[in-house]
Parts: sequence; structure tokens; C-alpha cells
Amino acid sequence: MSELGALKPDPGMPAPATAQAPTPAPPPHMARRIAAWVLVVLFGLLTPITIVSGWAVKTVTNTDRYVATMQPLAKDPVITNYVADKATTALFSQLGVQQRIAAALPRPAQFIAAPVTQQLESFTQKQLQKATSSQTFQNLWERENRFTHATAVSILSGTNPPPSTTGRKLVVELTPILTKAIDELDARGVTVFNPIKSHLKTNRLLSLQLVSQQQLSKARSFFSLAISLRWILLIATPLVGIAAILIGVERRRTALRVALAGVLACLALAAGLTLGRVYFMGHAGPVTPLVAQHIFDAIMHFLHRTLYWTLAVFALLAVIMWVVGDSTWAVALRRSVRRGTEQIGEGAEQLAKSEAVAKAIVKLHAAARFVARTQPPLRWAGVVIAALFILFSRTAGAIVWSLVLLGVYQILISLIAWWATKEPSSPELPAGDEEHAAIG
Repeated sequence: MSELGALKPDPGMPAPATAQAPTPAPPPHMARRIAAWVLVVLFGLLTPITIVSGWAVKTVTNTDRYVATMQPLAKDPVITNYVADKATTALFSQLGVQQRIAAALPRPAQFIAAPVTQQLESFTQKQLQKATSSQTFQNLWERENRFTHATAVSILSGTNPPPSTTGRKLVVELTPILTKAIDELDARGVTVFNPIKSHLKTNRLLSLQLVSQQQLSKARSFFSLAISLRWILLIATPLVGIAAILIGVERRRTALRVALAGVLACLALAAGLTLGRVYFMGHAGPVTPLVAQHIFDAIMHFLHRTLYWTLAVFALLAVIMWVVGDSTWAVALRRSVRRGTEQIGEGAEQLAKSEAVAKAIVKLHAAARFVARTQPPLRWAGVVIAALFILFSRTAGAIVWSLVLLGVYQILISLIAWWATKEPSSPELPAGDEEHAAIG
């Protein structure tokens, strides 16, 4: 029966259709994820260029900012001593001082020409160091940097320099300080350099080249691009970062990636500046590598400051985005902070209920009532002290800080007087203490 009852397939019947596996659907939001990653990478690439472009617009192309950038070099001992040494060498080589001294001495005494020249050179160098450390040198330095600023902008932007600066390149002309030093030496009885004074009126004997032609040629193309695209970069780069966050599927994680891209971009720019500093020193031209190093540090001062602030902002945003995230370490950190906050709150509450704190509050309240009763003399005393500080202050910053501290002092007195009108709250005693108080 089992064999007869078993159903046998009819060989003429068509084969049953087999169920086909469904085609896997593409992961959702894949296009958005890819677009967000592309924008994050683009933001990281644009960030260092934008920082340099903003610095170039704000510092290099602005005369006042450029002069303020270069002005600290006029007080840098490395620069002033280098100028003094160069001026001394120029004077003695131009006049042939040793030959002149030897010619003025009798033949038997000509052997002392060399030591006399050395002593005179040492004395001249000290006088020139005093001249380069004077306010006259700083004023000359500022005036010359204002004059050469047009050349700096024209060379870096790739345009033609004004006719008045053609041939000057990035050179600070310092011959006037040499003339002044010769006058001071003349007043001290050293008249050997007087014949060269008329020559200095028409010839530049002393100058300092800030940047060599080879250094300028390397920087010209980059700065020209940064200056020409400055507004596009300053607007487009933040928009790229914002677009990446808006397009991203998980916006918090995308914001974290944008911040990390900014951090990496800043670190890459810092490494690039370090390499640029090495290159600048290695191709210093006529100046020594140490002088070139100080010139580079001065030129890049504001760029470094902007870079450090930008790096700090990106790092802070990255930390915030990570802390509020759902990673294991972030959740554990938030839990630990919450527990610590609760424990601190409980400890502060117990401390506020203690008898020692209650006594301290009563004493502070009594002192506050005294301040409230004597407000007028205390306020006038602060005004008198601030006026004395302002009277003897020599800088605008000291005056501003005196006024700020006076304002804080007056506000503090007002707050203390307001608190004095409030009744101090008595701490709650534990149950055992209440029983003792009732028995007492």
C-alpha cells in the first residue's frame, strides 16, 4: 500500500519553479556617507591653505600689520649686533684703515698699525652697537619697512613693483645709521671715517636683505594663489565642513571627523612651517643662518599664533564630540563624572550642615553687615587708590586694568551689601543633636 499510495511525479509535467534568492538591496544612505567622507577630506586639505591665505591677506598685504610684524627685529640683539658687525666691516674695508694708520706712522713704528687697528675696530663696533640699539635705529627700521612693503606685496603676488621700489627687492637700507655713528665717532675724536661721509650720501654701503631671491621664487607661486583665492577660501572652507556635517548620516560622528581633519591639517601645516624654516635658513643668501632664523620667526609670528588658536579650537571640538558620543570609553567617562559630581554634592551638603560652617557663615554675615554700613568710605577708598595707580601709570594697559579692577571692586561691595540683607540660614542638626538640644 505504501508503494501504491506513494505519489509519483508525472514525467510529462513541467519542473516546478525554484524560488530565486532576492537581489541584496544596496546599504541605505551609502551615497550620503561617501559624500560626507569626501567633504571631510576636502575640508582637511583646504584648512591649511585657508589659514595661510588669511594670514597673507591680514599680515603681508596690510602695511601696518607688516610693519608691526617686522618691528620686533629692530630690538632683537641678533639683528642689531649683526648690523653693527656688518657696518664695522664695511667701514674698515672701504677705507683701508690699517693702511692709512701705517702710512701715517714712521717706518720703524709701522708694526703697531695692526694692533691699533684692532683696538679702533673694537671701539667702533661698540659705538655701532649703541647706534643700532637706539630709538633712531628703530625709527629708521620702521620707515624702511614701510617703504619696502610695496615691493614685498608685488613680488609675492606676482605683480609689477612700483617704480620707486624697483631694484630694491626686500632690502632694508640702513646707511643713515652708519652716517649717524660716524658723527658720534667724530665727536669722540675718531675722525678717520670722515672722508667716507660724502660717499655715503650717494652710495648704499649698509643694508640688510630680509629675503633672498631664491626664497622669494619658492614662495611666490603659493602666495600669489593664496592672495588671489583668499575670499573664496575663507568662505568655502567653513561651508565645506558644515555641508559634511549636514550630509552625514550620523552627524555627531561626522562633526568629530571634521574636527579631527582640522587637527590633522593644523599639524601638517606646523610640520610644513618647520620644514620651511629649515629651507629658509639653508638658503639665507648673504645673511647668516641665525639671522635668517630670527627673520623667519618674526615674519611667521602671526601665522604661528593663528595656527595654534585654530588647532586649540579644533582639538576642543573633537574632545566635546567624542565625550558626548556613544563609545565605550565616552560612556564610562560620563558615568564616572556623574558619580564624582554626585559624591561632591553629597559632601558639600554634609559640610553645609556642619556646626563649623554655620559659625563661619554667621561671622561672614557679620562682616558683610559691617561692609554694608560703611559702603561710602570703602567705595571712595577704592576710587582714591585707583586714581593713584592711574596717575603713576606709564602705559595705556595699566590705566585700563586699573579701571577694570576698580569696577570689579565696586561690584563686589554691592554684592556683599546685598548679601548682608539676607538672613543666614541655620543648618539642620542630626536627630541625635536635636534630642540633645530638646533635653537641654
